[in-house]
Amino acid sequence: MSRVLSFEHNDESTGRSKNSFVESEKEHPAIFVERFLRSYRLLHFIAGRVLGDEERSSIAIQNCWRTASRNPPHFEYEGAFRSWLVRVLIDEALAMVRENKGNAAAAVSNALSLSDSTVNSGLE
Repeated sequence: MSRVLSFEHNDESTGRSKNSFVESEKEHPAIFVERFLRSYRLLHFIAGRVLGDEERSSIAIQNCWRTASRNPPHFEYEGAFRSWLVRVLIDEALAMVRENKGNAAAAVSNALSLSDSTVNSGLE
């Protein structure tokens, strides 16, 4: 028995609600690769907008691949898969931004401490 999550929409042909995600079903690896590759241009565009750098965008997409391919859920509809994949990418990109801010703050702190020690040593 599989537990159905709340990704529901109406099937236009029958007028009934259909689930696009079933928790217990996993995506077949070949289908996952195919869907990921179809989404690559969208992922690249979004990563570029969030990170603003070609190299960092590529790294974010690679991280998205690693995270998403570990245990991908099965999505019946392409749109649900793409939304999930974009969410994974945005999480990876934001993690890179947070990491970069921490590194930038440490670099500024180091630079300030160096300049303070240089100024103080020149006064003595």
